[in-house]
Amino acid sequence: MKIKLTPTQLRSYLSTLIPAGVLTWALAVLTMNYIGIATKIDAAFISSLVTSVLAVYGVSRKEEERKEPTVGPAPRIDSIPGTPTPRRGRPPGSKSQPKAPPVLPPTP
Repeated sequence: MKIKLTPTQLRSYLSTLIPAGVLTWALAVLTMNYIGIATKIDAAFISSLVTSVLAVYGVSRKEEERKEPTVGPAPRIDSIPGTPTPRRGRPPGSKSQPKAPPVLPPTP
C-alpha cells in the first residue's frame, strides 16, 4: 500500500519531523554530556538548540508577574497585626527624665 502525499502535506510532515529529530538529537547529546560519555560538547549551544526547537512547538516558560514596589510611607508599628503597642512617654514609676550620657572633655 503506497501513501501518496501532496507537496503541501509533505512540507507539513517534514516541518514537524525535522524539529522533532533535532530536539531528540540535542536531548541525547545533553544526556551523554551530563552522564560523562561525551565530554567535549558545548552544552550551552545544545541547550539553546533545545530552547529554539521548543519555541517552534510553542513551549515556553511562564513569566511570573512582578509587582512593582510601591513607594510610600512605612506602616505605623501599631497598625501591624501581632505587634505590641508601644508605650508613650516615660515608663511608669519614673519621676525624672532619662540621664544624658556624660560629655567627655576635649583631648589636647
